[in-house]
Formats: sequence, C-alpha cells, structure tokens
Amino acid sequence: MTDRTPTLPEATLLARLREEHGFTMLLALFVLTITTLILSGAYVAVLSDTHLSRNDVDQKRAYAAAQAGIQAYNYQLNQDENYWQTCNTIGTSSSPITVPGSTDTGGGSEHYYVTPLPATGVSACNSSNALATMIEGASAGTAAGSFRIRSTGTSGNVSRTIVAQYKPPSFLNYVYYTDYETLDPAALPGQPSDCAVHYPDRGSDCGGPINFITGDSIKGPLHSEDTLSICGSPTLGRSAADAIEAPAYTNESGGWTCTNTPNMVGTYNAHATSIQPPSSNSALLSVTNSADHFTGATTLTLNGSTISVTNTAAGDNNTTIPWPSNGVIYVSTSSSGCGITYTPFNPTYTGDSSCGNVYISGNYTQPLTVASDNDIIITGNLTTTVNSSGVPTTNALLGLIANDFVRIYHPMNGTRGNSSGDCQNATNDTGSLYNPTIYAAILAVNHSFIVDNYECGGESPSLGTLYVYGAIAQLFRGPVGTGGSGGASNGYVKSYNYDDRLANEEPPYFLNPVAAQWYVSRETECAAASSSC
Repeated sequence: MTDRTPTLPEATLLARLREEHGFTMLLALFVLTITTLILSGAYVAVLSDTHLSRNDVDQKRAYAAAQAGIQAYNYQLNQDENYWQTCNTIGTSSSPITVPGSTDTGGGSEHYYVTPLPATGVSACNSSNALATMIEGASAGTAAGSFRIRSTGTSGNVSRTIVAQYKPPSFLNYVYYTDYETLDPAALPGQPSDCAVHYPDRGSDCGGPINFITGDSIKGPLHSEDTLSICGSPTLGRSAADAIEAPAYTNESGGWTCTNTPNMVGTYNAHATSIQPPSSNSALLSVTNSADHFTGATTLTLNGSTISVTNTAAGDNNTTIPWPSNGVIYVSTSSSGCGITYTPFNPTYTGDSSCGNVYISGNYTQPLTVASDNDIIITGNLTTTVNSSGVPTTNALLGLIANDFVRIYHPMNGTRGNSSGDCQNATNDTGSLYNPTIYAAILAVNHSFIVDNYECGGESPSLGTLYVYGAIAQLFRGPVGTGGSGGASNGYVKSYNYDDRLANEEPPYFLNPVAAQWYVSRETECAAASSSC
C-alpha cells in the first residue's frame, strides 16, 4: 500500500485539531477558581481565628482585672484590719475602676469593681452591725467566722467574677494561747503594774514562774507571745504537724530544782507571727437576741437541746429556755456595777448577784457561745456527744468568752488566808471537781483561765487531771495547780487536747485576734449575675 497525501481541506482540519489555545484557557480558569476558593477559605479562617484569639485575650484580661480587684481590697485590709466593717464597695458596675497600665494600642482597657457580700440569710451588709451582717455564723459550717467579697473584672465585652473568702488567724488554731506567761496582776496583792511584760523583763512581784511540769500534756498546736517556763519533761504537741510557737523556752524555776527537757513532739518555731486578743467581747452583745441577754449573776445548766436558767435579779429560778436561735447568750453586769474584785485566793461565790458572772455546767448537742461581762465559772463537766475514744461526733461546738476570768469552781472548807499559799487548814469542799472534763473553746479576753484556790486542797484524794478538749486562749497565764517537776501537789495536772474541728469550724461568732491580717482562704469563680455570688 502506498501513502496518500491529504488534500488541502483535510490538512487544514487536522491542523486545527492539533492546536492547544483553548485548553490553556480552561486550565487557567480552573486554577484561578481553585486559588480563589482557597484564599477565601483562608480569609474566613483567619477572621474567625482572630475573633477567637481576641476573645481569649479578653477572657484572660477580665480574669486578671478581677484579681486586681481582690488585691485592691487586700490593700484596704492591710491598712485597716477592720475595713470589712465599713461595708464599702470599690467602684460600681456603672463606674468601675480602671486597672492601671491596662490600656492597649487599640484603646481598650480592663476594669474591676468589688462588692462585699452579706452573710448567708442576710440581705445586705450593715456597717452599724457588721458582725451579724458580714461574718458567717455557725450554720455556715467550715465557712463560719469568714466573710466574702465579689470582684468582677471586665475587658471588651467579656466579664469574669471571682468570690474571695477571707478568714483571719484565729485563737482556735491552737489548743493553748497566752500573751504573758505570768500570773495575772489582777489576782496579785497590790495589782502590780510591771507584769504585762515578757520574760525576763517583768518585775519580781509578779508571782514567780508558772511552769509546764512533768505530767502536763499539751496535745495540739501551742502559741505564746512569751517565753515558756519548763520544769521537768512536759509533752508539747501530738505530732510534728503541731506547731509549738514561742520566742523561747527556759528553766525559769524561781528556786525550784528543775530540768528543762520538754518532750517536744510538735515542731518548735521561735519566729511565729504575733497575734493579740481583742480588748472586749462587747461585739457579741450586738448579735445576742433580747431573750438570750441576761443581767446579773446567771446559772446555766445545759440539758442537751434546752437550757435551765437561774437569774436572781430577774426572778428566774430554774426556768427552761429553748436553745438560742443564733447560738449566743450574753450576761451583762447590772447598771449598779459588780462591786467584787476577784482573787483566786479564797474567792467568794456569793454576793455577786449584780455581776455579769456565769455559772455553767451540763451537756450540749447544738452549737453555743456563752459570753460574760465579768467571769465564767465552770461548776461541773461540760460535755457533748462523743465516740468511744472521746472524740465529738457532731458539729456542736461550745465557746466560753469572758471579759475577765474563766474559772474552775473550787470551794474550800475550813480556814484559809487571802494570800497565795496561806492555806491553813482548808480542804476541798463539797462541789470541788475531781478529774473534770470540759469540751469547749475558752477565751479570757483581759485576764486568765484559772482554778480557784489552785494552791490549796492537796489532800488525798487529789483533784486529779483537768481534761480540756478544745482550745484555751488567755491574756495572762492562769495556774491550775502547784507542784514540782514530779507533778502537781495541789490543784490539777493538765491534759489539754486540741479539737481538730476548730481548724475549720468555730462556735457561733467566736472572737478573732486583733492586729492580725485577714487572708484569702478560698477563691471561687462564678457567673457575675449568679445570685449565689
């Protein structure tokens, strides 16, 4: 077969079929379309990511602004530990405070405003009664004794709110607290004025040292502003977790033959932060219901969930009253005054009908704080529901807060003198407490926790051991017995046991130290509009 040369029309058609001009145009359009779609998607993604990034920045800035509000409130508390009582706000939602230095290049800035939150069940903070309207009561459980603020921070259109809970250092952190480790000058002849001084600078007329002796057991954390006097080997603390806080401990024996060898089970700290008691318990009167406010010497017998009251001035004789709704009883001195000066040496238990004294004993199953304008005298065991190990099994806590002394009733039979050690032929009288048990948090605001006639009545049987389960806080060290390094020969050997519930809970409206800074114990973020905030 021979090849055939195409004719002219055929050649022209074949040439056109081989041309690629149209294909190139289609490919270019396809590539342009795909590129446009990719760029559009990337643009949309970038815009969305920018919005998310801005929101994330505003979220972080709003939270930081809320924290700045808490710091602003902390500053006010550091300047005045009673600032919370003013009920003041810092800024408002309509006029917030600008966080210094927070303005960015776009002109945006961060703001905050801080509002105090009233106690649970209260509608608003009232500066004329801040204790009742700001401080959480016993029903708040672990929050008892605290107050809260709400700090809201804003950035752009974002707001975040933090609720901060404040608690102060507390006497209830310790099983034992004193400011001065010496006898109260109010209980000494002539009431010397050089005793409210820490060792070794106080005067020689202050009654000599009050020792921790062999047999004494302080089972829990301890704090003293003064040097501890050790005679023998008392046990201090239950474990290394218990802080034993005092500037020093020494053999301040005053002539006794003593060793200074404490069984230091706890962790000793000579540089603890100082805490001081308030000058009065009068703040408790402002939260006491009128039905639970008594005038003149009052006897209270706790009967589980009711209380028997004897008050001579009011004509009440063993009247039964319901448990106070807010858990507080206050006893005041009559307008005519007390007229009796207490002395632990041959004290009197009569003639004090006009004094704000409380005589108390019994068993309790609900939280209660009893406050006295003068003294609280414990006349019998104070107990609550416990397990077989003696550990309380409910949230019932008892507080005893006296402006003056908290005392253990110890009457004498026979004759004794009115000075220390002048016991003559006196012996323990009917009503003396043998191995008493006290479940309570005790605070003697201006004086001491003390045993009446502590240096007399050493006959057999001895008074035994004073068992306190709770906490003891006092301005001056009150003696509970006398003896050498081998134990007590008069009064009681001490067994003080910390109630671990007091680390998180407290009796109703128990008083806190003064000149001690509040601290933030907890922060919780919540919705700004939430009613629970």
